[in-house]
Amino acid sequence: MQPVTVVESKDLLGAWHLVSWSLVYADGRPSEFPLGVDAVGIIMYTSDGHVSATLMQKERPAVAPISDADKAAAYSQSFAYAGRYAVRDGAVFHSIEVATNPALIGITSTRHIEMSRDRLILSGPDFAAGSPRTQRIEWRRA
Repeated sequence: MQPVTVVESKDLLGAWHLVSWSLVYADGRPSEFPLGVDAVGIIMYTSDGHVSATLMQKERPAVAPISDADKAAAYSQSFAYAGRYAVRDGAVFHSIEVATNPALIGITSTRHIEMSRDRLILSGPDFAAGSPRTQRIEWRRA
């Protein structure tokens, strides 16, 4: 991928569809796909500095009425957060204000940006402190 040399906030504006979300290990272990290799999702960047991301396993079963076990399964099969973002020095910083995982509220996620035409790759540290892996999230412009 030929990256854009200078990325600005305006380059991210709009909606992007998930291509893949993987956890990559520096020691050569195979990548993991937390929501499966065919996960679906959308990330949106607004002109006033907001970001919203929702990712989930493809084809999750619809259940009603929903039991506690169903709620736990649905939680483990999806991931979402929203907040503010800023672009600096080839990276985007997501300041998380709301999230399905309350432990993420108040943190700032740093992602290196690679862009090419209709593709966006965000990569950076895993959310778990001291983790030996990085996240790699590829998006396609909607």
